[in-house]
Amino acid sequence: MDVSLLLLVSFLSVFHLSQADQPLEETIIVPRKFQPLGGWTELSPEREDIIEVAKKAVEEFNTKSKAKKYFKFLNIISARTQVTNIINYKIEATMGKTKCPKSENVDIESCVMAKKQLACKFDITLNPMNDQHVVEIKACKKTS
Repeated sequence: MDVSLLLLVSFLSVFHLSQADQPLEETIIVPRKFQPLGGWTELSPEREDIIEVAKKAVEEFNTKSKAKKYFKFLNIISARTQVTNIINYKIEATMGKTKCPKSENVDIESCVMAKKQLACKFDITLNPMNDQHVVEIKACKKTS
C-alpha cells in the first residue's frame, strides 16, 4: 500500500507541476519621447491658450510701442513653453498695423487693417498663483 500511495503522490506532484504557471513572455519596452521637468516644449500654434497669451503680448506691445496706430494680432508662427514654478512662453507672432489711432478708445478687433505687418518675438511669464503675465518684447521685424 505504501508503494501505491507513493506512486499516487508522485503522479499528482508531476501533474500539478506540469499545470503550473508557464514562464512569462518578455515584453520589450520601447522608450517614449518625454519632456524632462523644466525643459522647453514645442506647442501647436492653434492652441486656444497660446493664442490668448499671444494676444496679451500684442496688447502689451500696443501699450509700450511709440507707434501712433494700434497693432492687431494675426497669427502665431511658433510657440514653446517651459513649466517650472511659473510658466514661460517663447512666442513668435505676426501682427498687423491698423488704421485706428491710439488716441481713440476703440475695439481693436473692429479696426481696419493697414498693409504693414510685423513678426515679433515675445517672452511671456505667467505666474499661475496670481494670474499675472509679464511680457518682454525681444525683437520685431517687418514682414510686408
